[in-house]
Amino acid sequence: MRRQSLLLSLSSLGLLGLGACGNLDNEPFRAGTVRGRLTDFDPAVALVSVVGLPGTRSGVDAQGRFVLTDVPAGPVELFILATADTAARVPLTVQGGQSVDVPDVKPRTAGTFLVKLHTRSSRKVLDAKALVQGTPVEISHLDDRAPYRVGPLPEGCYGVSILAPGFLSTSVQDCVGSGKQTALNVELVPENDSSEERCAFAGCEDGRHSSRDEHVMEAADDSL
Repeated sequence: MRRQSLLLSLSSLGLLGLGACGNLDNEPFRAGTVRGRLTDFDPAVALVSVVGLPGTRSGVDAQGRFVLTDVPAGPVELFILATADTAARVPLTVQGGQSVDVPDVKPRTAGTFLVKLHTRSSRKVLDAKALVQGTPVEISHLDDRAPYRVGPLPEGCYGVSILAPGFLSTSVQDCVGSGKQTALNVELVPENDSSEERCAFAGCEDGRHSSRDEHVMEAADDSL
């Protein structure tokens, strides 16, 4: 009887142990560390982040080395700014709880967006901001007087959001090539626009003003 009781006790302890394992904190295994080095860089510009997670970022040291911590486990892509004219994107897979060493990265000639803001209303566009979605790239203090260079950007496709006081936020997707410039003509729609302004944007039929709630933004192939 005593032996049977001892066996039962050991079995109970084993079950408790399994239960405890199931409740272990798995947080450290949901992210990993990424290490690497840029072969060419400008310390004042160089920045490494994760596409879609611009807050997960790192600068570089005097040798061009970077360390990214808390990178989500699974397939990710590094977004790398090296100099004012070079950049790179590097796909890799991160193992949770482990460190990944990226082979030396040689940045390539970057592309840019050339953004020109327009509006058919009487309102002027002032202090606008352009943000490249999922990246740390953003440009402030834009207006509707001249085109603005947004970059550098590694070759690829991106979403661009435009925020301007007094106008609806607008977004568009387009691509940039290595060493190339993609022109974006952006037409902004005023917030709380009057009937006359709504007519100017959407047109009028039979004396009635038609509504237009969608944002208007187009990528222009012609020169600005």
